[in-house]
Amino acid sequence: MAKGKYHEFDEMADALTDEDLPYAPPVHPDRTGPGIGMNKQEFCHTFGVSRYDVDRACEMENAPVIQRGSKFKPWIIASGDMLLFLIEQHTKTVADPELSNLRRNQIRLVLHQTEKLELRNTASRRELVTIDEVVTVYRDEADLVRAHLRAVPDAVVKALCALAQSDPVGRKDPAVVTMVIQDVINDALRAISEEDCHVQAA
Repeated sequence: MAKGKYHEFDEMADALTDEDLPYAPPVHPDRTGPGIGMNKQEFCHTFGVSRYDVDRACEMENAPVIQRGSKFKPWIIASGDMLLFLIEQHTKTVADPELSNLRRNQIRLVLHQTEKLELRNTASRRELVTIDEVVTVYRDEADLVRAHLRAVPDAVVKALCALAQSDPVGRKDPAVVTMVIQDVINDALRAISEEDCHVQAA
């Protein structure tokens, strides 16, 4: 094993051999040794691993534990082998026969939550519209408004002609003529509103 600048770590690592380990070393192509013996706090601080994951790993039968802790002595774990052990545990799938029931249920929970999130995102994406859809709707609405407003002058002429035939005296009254024009415009606006609702629904 190559010596590093931390000689005290080299001495600790050299002190651990596969023959002295109380567990079966993992058969792994990237394994270079058990690593330095650390307690749980040192391991979590050094490698940024959560204490929950370490505690759960130490409860397993094949965990790389050098010394099991008690009220009077700390847990000592082989840092290198524990890293490999945690990686293998996190990369197992639900179909793996060696996977614990707890880990299998955790994976299923994560998959279920991911599926629910994807369904929620899919539903949210359906509520959105594209720019082309917005342009199409506004173009239809503009054509609708334009068509009804262009028809207002002809409608006013027809209404005034009908008024002249039914009430020649009223046809000469500016107030009556104004009221007729307002009625025609209101009818056009009402027609625009009603047809616009149908366009938006479509």
